[in-house]
Amino acid sequence: QDVEELVNVKDAVLSCAAAEDKDGWQYLFPVKNAALRSSLALRCLDKWPLDACLEILAYCICDLDRTDELKASLQSRNKELQVYQKILNVQNEPLWNDWQDLKKACTDDPQAVMNIILKAKDYELCEEWGHLYPVPREDLINLHREHLLHLLEMGDMEKALQLLQRIEDPGICLAISEQSLDQHPNLAASHFLADYLTAHFYTNLTTARRNEIQALYMGSKVLLTLPELSRVKYFHLSSRPLLMLEQLLMNMKVDWVAVAVQTLHQLLAGQEIGFTVEDIDNLLSKYAEKALNFPFALKEKRSGRANFPLELLHQLLHSIFRCVTISASPRDRSLQQNLFPQEFVPPEKPPPKQQWIPDDTEMICMVCKTERFTMFNRRHHCRRCGRLVCSSCSTKKMAVEACRENLSRVCDQCYSYYNRE
Repeated sequence: QDVEELVNVKDAVLSCAAAEDKDGWQYLFPVKNAALRSSLALRCLDKWPLDACLEILAYCICDLDRTDELKASLQSRNKELQVYQKILNVQNEPLWNDWQDLKKACTDDPQAVMNIILKAKDYELCEEWGHLYPVPREDLINLHREHLLHLLEMGDMEKALQLLQRIEDPGICLAISEQSLDQHPNLAASHFLADYLTAHFYTNLTTARRNEIQALYMGSKVLLTLPELSRVKYFHLSSRPLLMLEQLLMNMKVDWVAVAVQTLHQLLAGQEIGFTVEDIDNLLSKYAEKALNFPFALKEKRSGRANFPLELLHQLLHSIFRCVTISASPRDRSLQQNLFPQEFVPPEKPPPKQQWIPDDTEMICMVCKTERFTMFNRRHHCRRCGRLVCSSCSTKKMAVEACRENLSRVCDQCYSYYNRE
C-alpha cells in the first residue's frame, strides 16, 4: 500500500511538472497511470512543440490501460497535428512560427490556409484539412473539382473514382463532375466523366447534357480516326462532331472526312443527339454546291432519311478539293476563300507554346492553304490558336491570355473571330 501511495504521489508530482512549461511533456513518460498520462497530454498539448506532441501522443496511444473514449480522443488529436505538420512542410515561405499559430489561422483565415495547400497541389492534404474545419460549399466544390481534374490529368482513374465515392453529398458530386467535364479535359478524362455521370446521375442530367455526352462519344470516335499528330488541332471540337466535320472540310482533309462521315453514319443509327445523318448530308451538299458551283441535290430518301453513299461521297470530295487545289496561287486566293467562307473556331483557350503546331509538320500556311514556307517565306505561329501561318495571313495583333506581350501576333482568322462587329 505504501508503494502504491508513493507511485501516486510521484505521478502527481510529475503531472504538475508536465503542466508547468513547454518542456514539461518529457515528464509524462515516467507517469505510471496511463489514464492520467493520456488525459494530461490532451489537456496540455497546446503548450508543447509539434514534434513533442506527436511523440507523446504516439506513446499514449500504445497504452492498453485506458478507455476507448480516451483512445479515440488521442487518435483524433494525433490526426489533427499530423495535418498541421504537413501544412507547415508545404509552405514555401514560413507564414506561421509554430503549429499553434497555424491552428489559429485555420480559424481566423481558413481561405489563406487552403490557398497555401492548393498552391502546392497537395489536394489530398486539402481534403484532410477540410475534415477538420468547415469549408463553404462553393469552396468545397472548387477544391474537389481541382483535385479530380488533377487525378484525371495524371491518368489515375482509380483514385479519381475513390475521390468521388468519398463525397457523401450527391449534389456536390454531380456539380464537380459536370464542372470538370465543362473544362474539356483530355479524351480519357472526358470519357471517365461521361461514364460516371451517365451511370450515377442519368436522371438528373438535362436533355442538353445527355446529348452533349452522346456527342462527346461520337466526336471522340471521329477524333481517333484522325492521324495521331493531328488530333490536338481538333480536340477542342470533340463534343461537337458536326463542327469537327466542317473544320475538316474547310481544311481540305479529303480522306479524313470520308472516314469521319462513315464513322458518324454508323454511330448515329438509332441515336438522338441534336443532329442527324441528314444534317451531315446537308453539310456535304452545301460544300459540294459551293465547290462545284452548281446545286447538288441529295439522292432520293429512303425511309424518310437522306441516303448519301460513301462511294459518291468520296468521289464528290475529291472533286471539291481538286477545284480548290487548282486555285492554289496568291492571285486566286480570294476564290478559295469564297468557296470556304465558314468561320474558323479557335480553341477555347490559347494553347501553351509546347502545344503549338511543330514547324516540321506543315509546309503550307494553315490559313490560306496556298503560301508555301521557304527560307524567305518564314513560318509564324499564331499566339491564339498555335497554327503555322504565313506573314500575309498574320498581319494583326491583339491581346492574348497568358502571353507576355501586350499585343501578340495572331492569324487573321483568330483576329476576325474575336473582333466581329
